[in-house]
Amino acid sequence: MNDIPELLEEDIEQAANDLLSDYQNKFSWVPQCPIPVERIAEKHLGYHIEITDDDIYKDAQILGGIIFDDKVIQVNGSIENHDGRYSFTIAHELGHHCLHKELFQKLGIEPDAHTNMCRETGEKPLAEQQADSFAAYLLMPTKFVNKAYIKAFGDTNEVFDMGYKKRHMLGSIASRVIEAGGFENVSLTAMANRLIGMELITGVNYQKRVMPDISPKTVKGFWKHYISTFKKGVKRLKKQQRNQL
Repeated sequence: MNDIPELLEEDIEQAANDLLSDYQNKFSWVPQCPIPVERIAEKHLGYHIEITDDDIYKDAQILGGIIFDDKVIQVNGSIENHDGRYSFTIAHELGHHCLHKELFQKLGIEPDAHTNMCRETGEKPLAEQQADSFAAYLLMPTKFVNKAYIKAFGDTNEVFDMGYKKRHMLGSIASRVIEAGGFENVSLTAMANRLIGMELITGVNYQKRVMPDISPKTVKGFWKHYISTFKKGVKRLKKQQRNQL
């Protein structure tokens, strides 16, 4: 993997957009979210998606891999029901197909080395970083993210500057954009990192894991609503009891 060249982010994004355009032209697809990444892999590129927990996939940290010669994308069975991680893994492997397949062939890398493993943690080689970027651009095209952001917050000039005390808001912001744009197969973490990359969220680095907003303010608001609802219920019950007397 030492021979993998640096790629500009705009070139990676263009490769993802080219794949979407090719799929659109071939199947008369109307561009919209969620991006049908499974269909792109299977119907357009001819890959078979194999859900497995055999061999190396007993390691939950290995999320997926691609075998070019056999036209197989493997996905760890442990994430099959996690839409965000499942779709991102497939999109990541499509990144290897679009960015690296021809390069590996030119470099004379042996066919049995055409399996690129997508790991959840650890320091990632350059090829894996590039595939991650490709997946983000594929699942969350810039124009769709901007449109959803405007729908959720009114203006892309409204940038969220996150300090240490505001990091709990990342999940809430990402969730609103996901809902506004119909990004049903995108995780909170992936969307938050996409917004950070687009500089719609500033003051924080890329996140390894983003959780839903569980700030003290949110919890306080929940209990305030719960107690208020409970008191109203008690009041209604007492009123009914008085009316029965």
